[in-house]
Amino acid sequence: MSMCGKSRALRNLKDRIAQEIATSGPMTFAHFMEVALYDQEAGYYAAGRAKIGRLGDFYTSVSVGPIFGEILASQFLEMWEHLGRPADFTLVEQGANDGRLAADIRAALQATPLHDVRYIFVEPSATLRQEQRTTVAAGDWVDKVEDLPDFVGVHFSNELFDALPFHLAESDGETWQELFVSGSADDLTFTRGNPSPDIVDVLHRYPLPEPGRLVEIRVSHQSLLAAISRKLQHGFLLMIDYGMSTEVRMAPHRSRGTFACFKDHRRDDFPLQDVGEKDITAHVDFSEFLRDASAVGFDVVGFNDQHHFLVGAAEELLRAMDGQPQTAESQKRLRQLQTLLHPETMGRNFHAVALSRNLATPPSLRGFRYGNKVLANGELRK
Repeated sequence: MSMCGKSRALRNLKDRIAQEIATSGPMTFAHFMEVALYDQEAGYYAAGRAKIGRLGDFYTSVSVGPIFGEILASQFLEMWEHLGRPADFTLVEQGANDGRLAADIRAALQATPLHDVRYIFVEPSATLRQEQRTTVAAGDWVDKVEDLPDFVGVHFSNELFDALPFHLAESDGETWQELFVSGSADDLTFTRGNPSPDIVDVLHRYPLPEPGRLVEIRVSHQSLLAAISRKLQHGFLLMIDYGMSTEVRMAPHRSRGTFACFKDHRRDDFPLQDVGEKDITAHVDFSEFLRDASAVGFDVVGFNDQHHFLVGAAEELLRAMDGQPQTAESQKRLRQLQTLLHPETMGRNFHAVALSRNLATPPSLRGFRYGNKVLANGELRK
């Protein structure tokens, strides 16, 4: 799209938001996010405006290099073994962006029994579908989870759930008030009102804190987990994202929540500005996530920070590298791994969650061999 076309699309996006507000009244922040990020014409993600890496808006584990995909491929092989080596084993990736991770995983599986594994992308964006088809030689595509065939295998994602829409609520010391988006196309603002029905039950679980406390309430993952559960007949869900437990998220020093915006590797706290031009995100509440996953039939296999997950999942890869002659390529791969593991970069900020579906007993997976933070009853260790 030309710069002129991009400007028109973004202007049209803001005008449509303003028109909806004028017609229907203030909108929830969750609905605003849905439009700003996923509108097919001009949304930040759906229109392919999200760029990852040094020249983009933010880094992910995928942008570090292909070793992340190699480690995930190793974990998928172990999951396949636990499922009895089914011939119809399927990998489903959601939130694949440009398809780089899929390409790395497929390359790593070429010399394994899963070299021709069925790979399905859940991708509603026509722009991103085209990028994925350019990056990945083969695959199948569906618009949404509900369009998937029933499958045996793994549904996985990297930094999907943090970008799902969320509501914003603020305490006035006596009640919770929801923040709604109001105003005109060039002057969007927040206004307060009674919480919408979607989040009332969740807010009741939080003790009312001091005035001014802001929290993100993400209920959009509930319907997604339920849809995945219906389609996954036998297998696993693996998600990697950044977040924390409810207890940690509600610590006093996070009185203004965890949400943030990113553009050109700069963070800001102004989500109503530059609509459609930047990322809007908030940490995943893993306590809520696991509670809702259990409610739709998943069993918790493990919850780990990325450092411990990758150390366990990469054991066979590290053994293969050990004792090999050091080359420029092996040193490069080692640096990539160190970046993924480093506690001050991605190692402790990101976490991995594994869930199983219709397995007699949730198995032990290598990625959760060390430091697993899940108790026997499926709750998170404090």
